Amino acid sequence: MNNWQPTNPVDRRLMDAHQDWLQFAQDKPARLLYWSANEPDLELIHAYFQSQKRLSSAVMQFTSPFETESQYPLSLVREISDYYEKTRDGSAANGIVANWSIPSRSNESETHHLMNVLDSLMAHHPDVFPGMVLVLRPQSIKNEQAFERWLDELLGAFDKGRWRSERLRLVQYGVATAPLASLRQNRPSQVKLVRGRYYMEAVPRELVAQSGERGPGGEFRRLFVELSESISRDDPQHLARLRERALAITSREQWPDQSAVVHLIAGAAYLKWKSNDEALAAYQAATQAGRQALDAAHPGGNKLVVNGLFGEASVHLMQSDFKSAARCYDEAAQYAAAEQDGILTVESRRMQAWCLEKTGRTDQAFEAGMQALAAGQWLEPAIRSNSNLQLVTAWMLGQTGFFDKHHKRRDDVVAQFKSLYGENWREGIKPLAPDQVSRLFIAAQEGA
Repeated sequence: MNNWQPTNPVDRRLMDAHQDWLQFAQDKPARLLYWSANEPDLELIHAYFQSQKRLSSAVMQFTSPFETESQYPLSLVREISDYYEKTRDGSAANGIVANWSIPSRSNESETHHLMNVLDSLMAHHPDVFPGMVLVLRPQSIKNEQAFERWLDELLGAFDKGRWRSERLRLVQYGVATAPLASLRQNRPSQVKLVRGRYYMEAVPRELVAQSGERGPGGEFRRLFVELSESISRDDPQHLARLRERALAITSREQWPDQSAVVHLIAGAAYLKWKSNDEALAAYQAATQAGRQALDAAHPGGNKLVVNGLFGEASVHLMQSDFKSAARCYDEAAQYAAAEQDGILTVESRRMQAWCLEKTGRTDQAFEAGMQALAAGQWLEPAIRSNSNLQLVTAWMLGQTGFFDKHHKRRDDVVAQFKSLYGENWREGIKPLAPDQVSRLFIAAQEGA
C-alpha cells in the first residue's frame, strides 16, 4: 500500500488533496480547518471526504442548518443519533455490539452536551472511534457572525481538556477566500486555512490525452473538451471553429446524439454571452438533432430533445416571450413523460404553468399545474418532499383560493395531494432537509 502511485489525473489530485489534509492533521494544536477552493476544485474536496467517510466511521458529515447558537449543537446531536441508529444493524453484522445510547442532558449548555455526546461515543467504541473528524457543512447559515461565535465557544470547550477533545478535528470547506477571519486572528494555533488548488478543470483534457485514443472518437473527444472549456472564454469565433470541426465528425460518423450535445454547448455559451439569436438557433439545432437521435432509436433521444427545448425556452424567457416559452415547455413535457422521468416532467409542467400565468391564461396554467402534480407519481415517495414538486404544491395552493372551502378547484388539488403524500398531506408538502431525504430514500430502497 505504501508503494501505491496514482495512475490517472483524478487520483493524482486526490493525492495532492491528501497531502493538504496531512498538513493540517499533523499540526498537533490545530483543531479547525477551513479548506478553501474554487468551484471545480470544491468537488474534489467533497469526493475526498466522501471516500474517507466510506473508509472510516470516524469521519462524519453534518448538514443541519445553522439557525441559532443554541439550536445548532442539538441538531448535530440528532444527526449523530440518527447515524448511529441507521448503522446499528450493519455494525452488529460486523461483530460490533452497537448498544451505545446518547447520554441524557443535565443542566449543561447545548455545546457542552454535544461534547459530552461525542466523548461518550468515543469512550464506548474506542476501536471504531479512536478519534473523530466532524465535517460541518450546514445547508444554510442564518447568521455568519453567530456561527463564528459558536465555533469560538466550541473551541473554547476544547481548551478545557475534557471530553477527549484532543481526539477531535473540525472541518469546513467552501469558496470563501478570507473565512473565519476573527477566529483565525484570535486562535491562530487552533484555526487553520488551507488554500487548495487542484486544477480540476483540466482533468477532461488530461484524461483524453492519457487515453491515447485515435480515429474519429479520439478527435471528437478532444474537440468536445475544448468546446466545454470555450464557455468560460469570450471568443465566439473560436467557438464557431470548434463547433464546425466537431459537427463535421458527428455528421460523417452519423452521431446525431453527439451533434445535439455540441449544439447544446454552443447554446449555453451564446446564452452566457447574451447573443440571444445565436443561442436560440443553437438550441433549435440541438432539439432537431435530438429528434434525429430518437428516430435512430438512441436511448437518450427523449432527454436530448428535452434539453434542447429547455434551452429554447430559456432564450424566450430572456426576451420575456412567455407564450413561446410555454409552448417549448409543453412539448418538453411530452418527451419527458415518454421516459416517465418525474423530475423533468414536473419541471416542464411547472414552468409551462408559470409562463401561461404570465400570459393571463390562468385556466390553462392551472391544468398544467395539475399535470405537474400527476407527474409527481413518478418520483420516489422519499424525495417528493425535497424536489421541484414542492414548488408546484406551493404554487397550486396560491392558485386555488385554498382556504375557501367552497372553491371549485380545491377538491381536485387535495385529491392529488393525498395521492402523492397520503392523508397526512399537510405535513408531506413541507420540504424536508436534504439529510432527511437521504435517510428516507435509503430506507425506501432497503424496504423495496
